[in-house]
Amino acid sequence: CCYTLHKIDSSKMIIERLTVCEWTGGRRSDTEIDAPSWSDVEAAVRALNNRNLNDIYLCARDSHPETFLAIGGGAGQYIVSGAIEGEVFPTVIDPERSAEPRIRLMVGGQLGDYPGNYIVGLESALLAAKSYYDTGSFVGPINCVNV
Repeated sequence: CCYTLHKIDSSKMIIERLTVCEWTGGRRSDTEIDAPSWSDVEAAVRALNNRNLNDIYLCARDSHPETFLAIGGGAGQYIVSGAIEGEVFPTVIDPERSAEPRIRLMVGGQLGDYPGNYIVGLESALLAAKSYYDTGSFVGPINCVNV
């Protein structure tokens, strides 16, 4: 996958890094974009395909190293989760869906079995990513539970 890097005053950016993981034969290779634009993030979310491109990570500037937003899956079904200081794990939920049936998604190079209400569509995944991109935190117009 290819991403265009833009010259931006990175001192004003909330998001320090976007990591896009590509999986080939069980091996992971990362593309890291420092001070990504919103278009970089949006393109990365849209590129997730629930196959070889199945996870991305956003890290906020000046945050704890174990604080991030992760989006996995793809092709219309996404899990949006993250970590706050490696201790709290907010996960976006779809309040209109039940936990059953469980849904299988490829995330982090592995097929996982997730509660149905943890799976959201593209628009919800983008809304969560934009909220985190703008604030560097898990606040905004999204429904989360801590797991």
